Amino acid sequence: MGRRLDVLYFDTTYYPVAAFSCAFFLYLYRYVSPKISTKLCPKYSLLSDMEQVDWNNRINSTVHSVIVSCMCAYTMVYDDEIAEDPIWQDSPLVRTSCAIVAGYMTSDVIIMTIHYKQIGEMFYVLHHGASIYAYYYVMTYGVLPYFANYRLVAEFSTPFVNQRWFLSQLGYEKTNFVFVSNGVAMAVTFFVVRIAVMPSYWHRVYKVYNTPAFNRLGYIQLCLIIPCLILDIINIYWFYKICIGAYKICCLFFEKERLEGKSQPGFKSSSPNDTISKTSLVPNHSECHKHID
Repeated sequence: MGRRLDVLYFDTTYYPVAAFSCAFFLYLYRYVSPKISTKLCPKYSLLSDMEQVDWNNRINSTVHSVIVSCMCAYTMVYDDEIAEDPIWQDSPLVRTSCAIVAGYMTSDVIIMTIHYKQIGEMFYVLHHGASIYAYYYVMTYGVLPYFANYRLVAEFSTPFVNQRWFLSQLGYEKTNFVFVSNGVAMAVTFFVVRIAVMPSYWHRVYKVYNTPAFNRLGYIQLCLIIPCLILDIINIYWFYKICIGAYKICCLFFEKERLEGKSQPGFKSSSPNDTISKTSLVPNHSECHKHID
């Protein structure tokens, strides 16, 4: 789908894509999301200013993740060349994906800077900084397309993370079947696309490390290691939070089912004061904001 690169050269071909992506998501956040959300979801108008900022930001995140996930999946299925030469095989589609990601994350940093008190999070800043650093080199020089696309798989989990927050704002009980089902899907997809892929990724890095093709990259070699280490540490931390929350929610859900069963004819309630406490699937939803990579 692309050509094999022989040397590194500075190429700004995909910069307009990144600029358009940034402008598009800023416009979506500022104008499109508020209007559509007001018309389609009456509860949006009842949210506080801080919650509306978070809502619109998550709309951006979801749209971005869907676009990038589709491009990533297409590349994985149809572009065999980057798997054969993961370092020097140019892939226009991967570079376009990286440009979209860089533009989106730049817009997100702008939004987060303006509303840092509402949606700011240090792990999130680190996540975006590491991602922009790595994808900038792929977008500009066209190298490492296989590894870039491999990391973009993480976007498959983002819609479930955002949906959990939307359901919470719409008033769904934490023990509601829809809420629990989305939570389980979020935990499973997060594990599959962000945690389970780590050994495979680092094994592939190990295979190319110190080869002639790898050594020709010069300082760009760092893109394979430092940003990805940062992202993996953040993802492990987020997944730890998700597991704790998922365990609590599952316990509450099954306890609720047990108590409802006892309230049926033929069962005697053990206590009139039995209650189900509420908890969050992710104890601090801002720590697992959108996603990461």
